[in-house]
Amino acid sequence: MYAFATAAALNFALMGTAAAHCDALDGPVITEAQAALSAGDVTPLLKWVPQADEGRIKTVFDKAVSVRKHGGDAQELADAQLFATLVEVHRASEGAPFTGIKAAGAIDPAVKAADAALESGEIEALLDKFAHKFKESARERFATVSAARAQADDSVDQGRAFVDAYVHYVHYLEDVHNAISADGAVHAH
Repeated sequence: MYAFATAAALNFALMGTAAAHCDALDGPVITEAQAALSAGDVTPLLKWVPQADEGRIKTVFDKAVSVRKHGGDAQELADAQLFATLVEVHRASEGAPFTGIKAAGAIDPAVKAADAALESGEIEALLDKFAHKFKESARERFATVSAARAQADDSVDQGRAFVDAYVHYVHYLEDVHNAISADGAVHAH
């Protein structure tokens, strides 16, 4: 049960939250683009895009490097154009729309924790945290539906309150189950 709860919590917590991850100023795509610009090497960026789009990224990168030499506003515009193009192509490869570059600090805490675990090489603390949150949330929903069930036959209104609590309880667990059963194809970020 611990393994199920851990996996469920991790997948459910991350489900649908990464919309502001790869397109955020402090996300992995733009962070890597900033480092690539500083180094003058486009190669690290190519992993974020399909092979068919490498030429486009190389062209925009080369133009950005050239324009950045003028400093000031020109550098900012060149960087912004590269970031936007890179993120747009990356998101398109996942079937996700490009809705602009998000401000730094917009990344979901669960995604930050997942990235931190990857950086540290240690995931157990993250899994424990997610498992705890999942168990807490499931127990809360269970307590609510159990209490409502005990009074469901007392009146139509109390019956409806039970049905509402039941729907929330069952759908939550169904969503978690579907998230961990989806072979990792939970969402496009």
